[in-house]
Amino acid sequence: MYNRPLSPHITIYAVQISSLASVWHRISGIFLTSFIVFCIIWVQLVVYSNYTRSLFNFNLLNTFWLFFYEILLIIFLLGLFYHTFNGLKQIIWDLGIFLNQKFLFLFFLIISFFICVIILLLIF
Repeated sequence: MYNRPLSPHITIYAVQISSLASVWHRISGIFLTSFIVFCIIWVQLVVYSNYTRSLFNFNLLNTFWLFFYEILLIIFLLGLFYHTFNGLKQIIWDLGIFLNQKFLFLFFLIISFFICVIILLLIF
């Protein structure tokens, strides 16, 4: 057969930052929705289950859940800040304001700053 790629346009495609931000915005939205649904289901299980109440009496399990809770909180806050600021960026762009590359890099700088603030707050 011929030695041609099946989709030649993929090999010459350059990833744009705005399209990558759009994909991550959708992924963070799905993650945040899943996280909220999971938390609602988990709270219902904890409230209505005597078994989990007896499990939380062990110190080892409390330490594990506290560590797991902190990790989930960091991931949730990072996703929430990214999703919020990316949504604000999209609204600003829809209004026709700041349609340039400098604003996009400023946006990523602001997100990086908030990531550092979240990590510092959770460490101390």
